[in-house]
Amino acid sequence: MEMEKSYYVVTFKPGYFEMIKARSAGETTAILDESHSQRVVIGITQGGFGQDIVDDERQAKERFLEYLFFSSDIDLPREAETFDEYFDLQPIDELIDLDEEF
Repeated sequence: MEMEKSYYVVTFKPGYFEMIKARSAGETTAILDESHSQRVVIGITQGGFGQDIVDDERQAKERFLEYLFFSSDIDLPREAETFDEYFDLQPIDELIDLDEEF
């Protein structure tokens, strides 16, 4: 069975930046304020029997929170509800790699 890769855009909500500012009060770190939006594209291998898009999205949300912990030491509960509080997830309909298309 071939495993399919799904891609999503993660948009950081203002609440995330507020939480970061509250945690780093007094520190001199460069943190984006709420007037900026930050988006990242994530890719995750999907597959298996009996999975639907809800399960795929939940897996992407939980794995992103895990990545956030390992990449920036921000320890949030690895739950879809926590993700929804601080981020927005949108599936990408089509990913075009221009280096591979020509």
